[in-house]
Amino acid sequence: MRQRIALIALVLGQLLAPLPVRAGDELPGKPDPLKVIRERLRGQWLRPEQYRVRITGKVTVIDGNTLRFEDGTRVITSGGIDAPDLQQQGLLDGKLYPCDKDAADFLEKLIGGRPVSFYAYAEGSDRDTSKRIRGVCFVGETNLGAEMVRNGWALSHHSGMTPYEILARENKRGLWRGQFILPELWRKGQRLPGEPPETKAGAQR
Repeated sequence: MRQRIALIALVLGQLLAPLPVRAGDELPGKPDPLKVIRERLRGQWLRPEQYRVRITGKVTVIDGNTLRFEDGTRVITSGGIDAPDLQQQGLLDGKLYPCDKDAADFLEKLIGGRPVSFYAYAEGSDRDTSKRIRGVCFVGETNLGAEMVRNGWALSHHSGMTPYEILARENKRGLWRGQFILPELWRKGQRLPGEPPETKAGAQR
C-alpha cells in the first residue's frame, strides 16, 4: 500500500512540475514588450489585393523625424511633419541652443518608453527595410507627428497639420519661442548667424 502511494505521488509530481521555458517561447498573458510585431491590415477602403502595414514595438529616437525599432527598421515619425535635423540649432534670447536635441528629447518624453505603432502609407513597406519607411506613428491613440507640431517642435508639411502649427506659433511653443531656419533649408546649407557651417553628420538623414 505504501509503495502504491509513493508511486502515485511520484507520478503526480512529474505531471505538476513546471515545463522548461525555451528561448522564443511566449508565455500566456505575458507578451514580450520588446517584440516587434508586423501586421498586414486590410479594410473596405482598399481593393481586395491591397493592404497597409502596421509595425508595433519599442523604439529608439534618432531625431525628431526618425525612429528605429528594435529589429533595425527605421521609420519617419510622420510624413506630414518636418523636425529639426541632427546638429541643427535655434536662437533663443540671443543665444544659440540645440533645437535638434530639444525636439528629439520632447519626442522621447512623449513616447515615454511605451510601444509605438507605425502605420505605413504604401503597401509593400514591410519588405523594404533599406530606407526609412514613410507613414505615421502613434502611442496608443496619440498621433506623435501632430503632437510634435502642436508643441512647436516640428513644422507642418501637410494641410491636416496646419492648424496644429498655427496653435504652436500663436502660443510661442518650441521652435516658435525664438528664431530658426526651416529644416528643409537648413539641409541645403542655410544657417543662423554664428551657427556652425554644414557638417557631414548634419547633412545626413
